[in-house]
Formats: sequence, C-alpha cells, structure tokens
Amino acid sequence: MKIFFLILTIVSSFSLFARANNVANFEIDEINLLAKKNNVKLIGNIKRGKKIFSSRKVNCLSCHEAPIKEEKFHGNFGPSLYRVGSVYSKDEIRLRVINAKIINSNSIMPAYYVKINNPRTPKNFLNKTILSAQEVEDLVEYLYSLK
Repeated sequence: MKIFFLILTIVSSFSLFARANNVANFEIDEINLLAKKNNVKLIGNIKRGKKIFSSRKVNCLSCHEAPIKEEKFHGNFGPSLYRVGSVYSKDEIRLRVINAKIINSNSIMPAYYVKINNPRTPKNFLNKTILSAQEVEDLVEYLYSLK
C-alpha cells in the first residue's frame, strides 16, 4: 500500500511540474490556461499587431473574421475575432497565440511560439518559432483591443 501512495505522489508531482512550464519570455500555466509575460521589456503595439494579423506570415484572416474592412477576404472556419478582447484576457489570448494545442490538442491553429522541430522541417526553420516574442505581444495587444 505504501508503494502505491509513493507512486501516486511521484506521478502527481510530475503532473504539476509539467503543467506549469516556461518558454522563453513567457510562463505557461496549463492548469488555468494562461500564458503570462515574464519579460517586462516586451510591450505590445496595436498597430504592429494588426499588421502581423493581416500579413501572409501568419495568415490569420484565412481562418478568422475580424473587424478589418480594408481586407476583402475573411475566413469563417475559425471563430470570429470580433470582440475577442471582451471575452478573453491578454494572458488567455497569449496562450492561444503561443500554442492553442495546449487548450485543444486537435486544434488546427498553428503554434506560433513553439520551436519547429519536425522531420520534414527545412534546416533554415529548424528550432525556430513562427513569431518572435515581440510579435506575439504585438498580436496579443491588437487582439485584446478588439472589444
């Protein structure tokens, strides 16, 4: 019986450790589904965030609808992002940008701040993220402004 409780304690400890982890510049809280910024030098900019959102680099508009009238084509596969800043906090939005698969492992949304390390990844992209930490913050600031 003692061995059972020892194993249970070890497994529980490992689970808690695995659920709160850090990626460069951010602390991921998998229990509360938040990503907190731990680099005070990262300050998001709405204008840059909107530019990133509309860019081909991340192609958010291919799946999401957003209040950007100058863009002709908006997706309807992902959720509409109208008023997303009224629904989620910055920490909740940040987690979705960093890696939405933490919330839903079946999500088709790309993980924008996870190092790419797949067998077919070209060497120039290997161990790099799609967005920089600054771009993540700019995108979060823009999305949070949509109220």
